Amino acid sequence: MKYYLATYGCQMNEYDSAMIASMLEDVGYYETENAEDADVILVNTCSVRKKAEDNIYARISQLKPLKQSNPDLRIAVLGCMAENHGAKITDTLKHVDFVVGPDQYRGLVDILALPPSKSPHRQQPKSVLVGFDSAENYDDNFAKILSPFSTHITIQRGCNKRCAYCIVPFTRGIEKFRPVESILAEVQKAVDKGVKEISLLGQTVNSYRYEGNSFANLLSKVAEIKGVERLRFTSPHPRHYTDELLWVLTHTPQISPHTHLPLQSGSNDILKSMRRQYDSEDFLAIVEYLRASDPFYGVTTDIIVGFTGETEEDYLQTLEVVKHAQFDHAFMFAYSPREGTEAFDWPDSISEAEKHRRLQKLIDLQNEITRQRSQNMIGREEKVLIERPSPKNPEEWMGKTGNFKNVALPADFSPQAGDIVTAKITEVRGWTLRGEAINL
Repeated sequence: MKYYLATYGCQMNEYDSAMIASMLEDVGYYETENAEDADVILVNTCSVRKKAEDNIYARISQLKPLKQSNPDLRIAVLGCMAENHGAKITDTLKHVDFVVGPDQYRGLVDILALPPSKSPHRQQPKSVLVGFDSAENYDDNFAKILSPFSTHITIQRGCNKRCAYCIVPFTRGIEKFRPVESILAEVQKAVDKGVKEISLLGQTVNSYRYEGNSFANLLSKVAEIKGVERLRFTSPHPRHYTDELLWVLTHTPQISPHTHLPLQSGSNDILKSMRRQYDSEDFLAIVEYLRASDPFYGVTTDIIVGFTGETEEDYLQTLEVVKHAQFDHAFMFAYSPREGTEAFDWPDSISEAEKHRRLQKLIDLQNEITRQRSQNMIGREEKVLIERPSPKNPEEWMGKTGNFKNVALPADFSPQAGDIVTAKITEVRGWTLRGEAINL
C-alpha cells in the first residue's frame, strides 16, 4: 500500500507528519511522491489563518478527479483544520473519507483499514475522529527521520495561554508534556543514525515541565547526549524565560545562539489586550541578556500590526521596540480577525489601508535592521552546518550559522550535507551571507 502525505503549516505539523509516516510504515505502507500513484492520500493541515485554510480547501478540492478515477482511493484530512472544522470538511468536500484531529492519530491506521467510501454514491459512512485527549503525548511513537543530519522532536503539545487573536488552543488543546525519558530516547535514536542537530518543538516549548524537570533541565540533559552538536528549540513564550533558562542558554555550547521570540506588539496596552502575559520591558530584558552574552546572538520574532484598538501611539511604540531589539529577522503581519478566537467579534476600527501602511513601514524598518545585522557579520569566523547544494549555483553549497543565518560557500572543498565547517564571512548578497571555508 502506498501513501502520499502533504503537509501545510508549522514545524509541529511537519513533525506530526513524520510521526504519522512512521506509524504507517510500521504496518507495511510505503511512501510515494506522486499523489496519482497513492492508495492513501493524507493532507496535514494548518488552521492558524483563514487564508491558509482557504488554500488547503482549494488543494483538497483538486484531489477530486483522483477519487473519481479510483474509487478505492482513500483521502484523509489531518491536523488543526481537521480539529477546527470536523464534519464540515466531509460535508463540503464529498470526496474526503476521513477527518482526524491532532490527538487522534493513533486511530489513523485502523480507520484507513476500513472499506473506502465510493464516490459519488457512498457505500460506507465517513469517519471523523476529533476531540482532545489530555493524556495523549505519543510518548512511544517516534517520528521518521527525514534528514540525515537534522531532526525535530516534539516535547510539548497544546497551549494554555488563550491569546485573544489565536486559534491554537482550540485546535491543539491544553498543554501536555512528554516524559523526559521518552524525549531523551528519541534524541538518542536520532543521534545513533548520525543526526547532529536537534530542534525541540512545542506550542509554548519553554513552558515544559515534567516531574520536577523544567525546560532548562531538559535542555541540559539533551546537550549531554554524545553526538548532539547543535540544539535548537521553537517556539518559546517570553513569559517562560526564567533566570535558570537564560543561564543555561548562554552557558551550554551545544545550544545555538538563536531564539525565535514572538513580540507581537511593542505597546503594553495592546499586549494586555492580546493577553500576552508580559510587557515590552520584560521582552527587551530577555533580548538584552542574550545579546550581553553575544552581540551576534540571533533573535527573530513575530509582529502583528493593526490589532483591534491599536492607536498610532501604540504602533509607534512597536517601532521603538523593534529599533531597540534589533531583530535579525521578523515575520510581520497586518491583523486579520480569526473566527473562533475571542477577538473575532471585537470592533475592528482600523481600515485595511491603514493596517497595510503601518505594516509596510514596519517591514521597511526591519529590512534595514536585517541588512545591517548581516553586514556586521562580515569578517567573522562562523561554524556553518552544511545543508544542501545551492538551488541557484551548482558550484555552491548552503548552510546555516549558529545564529541561524543562511550562508553560501564555494563547493571546492567537496562538502557533504551535515558537515560542520568553519567559514569566514566575506560579503552579503541580498539576504544571504557568503563566505569561504577555512581550517579544513
